[in-house]
Amino acid sequence: MIASNPKVSVIVTVYNLAFFISEALDSVLTQDYDNLEVVVADDASTDGSQEIIKKYLIKYPNKIKLILNESNQGVTANSNTAFFACSGELIAILDGDDIYLPGKIKAQVEKFVQDPEVVLCYHATEIFDSATNKTIYVTNQNPREYTDSAEEIIARGGILTCAVMVRRSACPPGGFDTRLRDTQDWVFLTEVALKGKVARIDRVLCRYRKHGRGASDRTFELLDQSLRALEIIIENHPERRDFVEICRQGKARYIAGEAFRQLNKNLTLARDFAKQAVELDPTNIRYRIFLLLTQLKPLARISIPLISRMKYIIKRFFL
Repeated sequence: MIASNPKVSVIVTVYNLAFFISEALDSVLTQDYDNLEVVVADDASTDGSQEIIKKYLIKYPNKIKLILNESNQGVTANSNTAFFACSGELIAILDGDDIYLPGKIKAQVEKFVQDPEVVLCYHATEIFDSATNKTIYVTNQNPREYTDSAEEIIARGGILTCAVMVRRSACPPGGFDTRLRDTQDWVFLTEVALKGKVARIDRVLCRYRKHGRGASDRTFELLDQSLRALEIIIENHPERRDFVEICRQGKARYIAGEAFRQLNKNLTLARDFAKQAVELDPTNIRYRIFLLLTQLKPLARISIPLISRMKYIIKRFFL
C-alpha cells in the first residue's frame, strides 16, 4: 500500500544539454505536486550545462540533488548514478532535453494511490521538432500502440521514458542493466512491469524533443544494443519460454521501424531491413507489403516522398 502523498523522485539525466536543461528543470519544478525531489545527474558536460544546473541548486536547495560525474560514463551508468540517489517511493524519468506538462506528476501519483498493484504508469506523449516547436506526432492515439503489460512493452518497442513513473520497490535491485551502455530503458521497464500492473493515462502529459542528437535520432547507431536488450530479457527469464516468441516479434518490429526510417536515406539498406523483418515475422502481412514497396524501384521513387510527408500517420497503422 502506498501513502496518499508519496514522495516522488524525478531522475533528470544530462549530457551537453545547455540549450534545453532550463526548460526541462522548470517543467518539473513547476508541477502542482509538492512532495518531490529532483535528482540531476550530469555526465561530465562540457557545454555549460553544469553551470546552469548549479544555479537551480542554489535556488532550490531543498528540491534538487545534484551529482556531477568527473568523467563521461554513458547513458546507463549515469542513469544508475541518479537512480541510486533517489529516496522517493515513486520514480519518474526525464532526459534533460524533454519537458513535463502541467499536472503530469499528480495524475500519475493518483494511479498508484488508487491501485496498490500498479508498478508502472505511462501516458501519451507529444513528439515535437525542437527547431520549429511544431508537433510531429502524438503517441498512444491508437490501441495498436498501447503497452499495458510487460509482454507488450517487449513486442512494441518499449515506452518513452519521459512518459513513465515506476514504483521504486518494483525496480531491478541493480538498477539499469550495465550490459547496455546507451539503450537501458527497454530492459528496465520490462523488469518493472513483470512485478505488477501497468496503468495508462489517456492524456498528453509530456513533450519529447527531436533535435537530431537524441536516442530516437540515433536508432541505426544504437541498433545492435537495442536488439541485444531483447536477448538480455530472454537470458533474464529462462522460465518464460513465451519470451522467445515475444522478443522475436519485438525484434521484427524494431527492424521494420529502422527500414521505414531508412527509406529516404538508403533504399538498399531499407530493403535489407525489410527482408530481415519478414524473415523474423513471416506471417506479418504489413512487413511483406513494405518489403514489396522497397523492391519495386519505380513505385518506391513515386511513393517515398509521399511516405516521408505522412511518415508518422503511416507508421501508426503500418508498424
